[in-house]
Amino acid sequence: MRRDRQERTLSRTLTALRPACVVLGLLAILAGAVSAARADMPGDVPDKVRFEIGGMAADTFSEAGLGSTTAGIGVQINFEDVFDLPESKNVWRFDGYWHFAKRQYLDFGYVQINRTGSRVIEQDVEWGDFMFLTGAKVTAGFDSTFPYAAWRYDFLQLPEVRISGSAGIDYLSLGVGLEADGSVTSPSVSGTVHERVDVSFPVPQLGLQLDWALTRRLAVKLYNRQIYVNFAGIKGNIGERAIRLYWYFSKHAGINGGIDEETIDLKEYESGDTKARFRYEVRGLAFYFNFAF
Repeated sequence: MRRDRQERTLSRTLTALRPACVVLGLLAILAGAVSAARADMPGDVPDKVRFEIGGMAADTFSEAGLGSTTAGIGVQINFEDVFDLPESKNVWRFDGYWHFAKRQYLDFGYVQINRTGSRVIEQDVEWGDFMFLTGAKVTAGFDSTFPYAAWRYDFLQLPEVRISGSAGIDYLSLGVGLEADGSVTSPSVSGTVHERVDVSFPVPQLGLQLDWALTRRLAVKLYNRQIYVNFAGIKGNIGERAIRLYWYFSKHAGINGGIDEETIDLKEYESGDTKARFRYEVRGLAFYFNFAF
């Protein structure tokens, strides 16, 4: 079932990418035809402070396992399959930058995704110190926030194209928990059981970004931010990627759309006697309102 879900998610992502690639190809042809109209990032749009707010129709994939340093981690649980956690959910996001020097920027952003789901489970589920038994109604929650700030520098700065590198901090917060009334063993309980693990830590990230002005009011942005973490009991990969097409219909306002993706693959997390593992993927079509000053 998990493989089928992954294949469906991959198929949806590839399907979404095809029209975006076609659009970008057509825009590349258009940009060559109207090179005289090109201007700086783009045209007469102010470039001191820019920010955007909008949302993403997100497909998600969530797996987690919780145990102890002595007993280890049991089988990882797919939250969408086992607990009917919503696969698709609208996600609101805010990001932008302050262009404070000729080649330097302060980037910032924030995204939050909170999901819950309930189901009478059809299999025993081991989670931390507890075993949730077949037939129990279990409520699962998977919460995440990603505040982000970074210094970015243009190492290539042309009138139509900028390529920049960034170094920043993504303060990752994940919270995963299960709750049930009775039908729980190890130890056996009769009341409500709520077993949860919370992970919060700053993650240094390095990134690359391309900004390309196609016309005076049309631009494309691509970025990729990645880091491999292996310190303080945390080991894994974290990444953010996006491709967006911007259109400014006035000097100070516009819209953009594209594909955003957030991935977390924590192969190991230890805190005290707690040991956990997470795999979390969020991707989808995004739409934003832009503002420039």
